[in-house]
Amino acid sequence: MSRFTLIRLVRALPDPPAGPVTVLGVDDVAKRKGHSYATVLMDMDSHRLIDMLPDREAETFADWLRAHPGIEVICRDRGGAYARAAREAAPAAVQVADRFHLWQDLAEAVEKTVLASLAAMDPPPGPDSPQDPATAASPGVPAPAEPDGFRDVHGHERKLVTRHRERYAAVQALRAQDCSVREIARRLGLARGTAAKFASAASIDELLVKATGRPAILDPFKPYLGQRWNQGITSAAALHEEIRARGWTGDT
Repeated sequence: MSRFTLIRLVRALPDPPAGPVTVLGVDDVAKRKGHSYATVLMDMDSHRLIDMLPDREAETFADWLRAHPGIEVICRDRGGAYARAAREAAPAAVQVADRFHLWQDLAEAVEKTVLASLAAMDPPPGPDSPQDPATAASPGVPAPAEPDGFRDVHGHERKLVTRHRERYAAVQALRAQDCSVREIARRLGLARGTAAKFASAASIDELLVKATGRPAILDPFKPYLGQRWNQGITSAAALHEEIRARGWTGDT
């Protein structure tokens, strides 16, 4: 018997009956990320997949719960649709967060706290810091753009920052109209996770600190640019050619 025949025979075996489920796990899974999702249902006692729903709508999950009474605990993600369905169709069940989402919540809380603390701190003196006397601009020569990640070497606001500001304003405007995250994502053509991130942010600064705090390909050249600027080389075109000769492959 070939291995292909064996695999075919195993796949042809009927799935064993799931039996009564008392602790149910529910989460969404992407069929096509950002466009189409399904719902995975797990028996948390046996860690077996017991069903998959065609979408992640509250009504679909509620119908499944009504057809499978006796569930005592529902482990779910932070999605409001699953919470609403559980309240309506299984009101006696206890709703809890699963371990993955507890860790995810904790990681996000720590990350936000650290980023907010870093944003409130003064940068230490160094070649990239405008506070460093060694890199202070000469009298009569304008200082180079502040290396805060918000502006490019010309002092213009980065496209990423502008895009974030526009997206945040659009999301918050729809949120003020009581639009759901799903509706906001649909109207603006965003992934649901992106829409949720912009909807839940307390301010645009929270998003910008996170987005602009990532290392940029220009970072290794900033000390050299600061040195050349203080030597009187203030032409953006000349500086651009110099860092290109030093290996920079990005654009400005």
